[in-house]
Amino acid sequence: MKSRKLLYLLIFFILILTTLGVSYLTVSNYIYSVPSVKDDTIVSIPKGSGLTTISDTLMNSGVIANDKLFILYVMKEGLQGDLKAGEYEFEKGSTMAGVVSQLVAGDVLLYRVTIPEGLTVKEIAKLLDSKGVVDEKDFILETKDEEFIKELLGPGATSFEGYLFPETYSYSRSPNAKELIVLMVERFKAVFEPLQELRDKTNLSDEEIVILASIIEKETGAAFERPVISAVFQNRLRIGMKLDSDPTVIYGMGENYRGNIRKKDLKEETPYNTYVIKGLPAGPIANPGKDSIMAVFEPADVKYLYFVSKGDGTHHFSNSYREHQNAVNKYQR
Repeated sequence: MKSRKLLYLLIFFILILTTLGVSYLTVSNYIYSVPSVKDDTIVSIPKGSGLTTISDTLMNSGVIANDKLFILYVMKEGLQGDLKAGEYEFEKGSTMAGVVSQLVAGDVLLYRVTIPEGLTVKEIAKLLDSKGVVDEKDFILETKDEEFIKELLGPGATSFEGYLFPETYSYSRSPNAKELIVLMVERFKAVFEPLQELRDKTNLSDEEIVILASIIEKETGAAFERPVISAVFQNRLRIGMKLDSDPTVIYGMGENYRGNIRKKDLKEETPYNTYVIKGLPAGPIANPGKDSIMAVFEPADVKYLYFVSKGDGTHHFSNSYREHQNAVNKYQR
């Protein structure tokens, strides 16, 4: 009789353990294998959100079907302090475990914007506004913050012009203007600083290198010409000859530029008009790319002093003024 009771008790315990095992396997299968996200869904998790708030947000967005199970799983794994805020895109078919992994990794939704070479600070601001990234006025306002400029570029810096590196940038939702400026300046430094090993190839200061690179950037869209354009300007600087660069005149005109340069504009004295002043202008006139910066360090080995547009995006280069005038007559008259 006693042995029969023990047998029944043993069977009872086996049944309980089996039930618990099946339940555990069912829950585990649900968490790791059963798709939780029914459709591609974008969800924003605000900063400072606790586990319960995150669970409610995911539940209300249709990313998870069981908020309590989500909380239990996160706590069981000890991940409640590792879920990161941000905007996420959860793909259709993702499991609950996959959702949690994405939140822990901070795998947020990224947007991209491309800043072309040769844009000015104002043009970058307008582009970012048109793409819905940041407000144009906010961006311009931040670029005029003198303390912010000195913080990023050093005590002698007065402008971000020339230092907002042109590239394709990835960013999470709703960056502010200051964050984007920091991103662009840091990228400029990452490109420019390794080039210091070429320092012995030029007598120009870092600021002068950026200024000249910005002029080269604006003078030609043909990449193969940049080292030759660089050589022309450096040859002129070497003999004390004015640069006579139209883009510097345009930059100095600011809002007064209406699409063409008149003779009186060439005579207008501004800190940027290289038809009037000798040497380089007061600062960069655009934000140059790496190729234009490299062209300053490595100009072509030529003696040209002049160039004129051929009307096809390239230029004719000349050693003498007479040859230059002949080229002007050929290509522009």
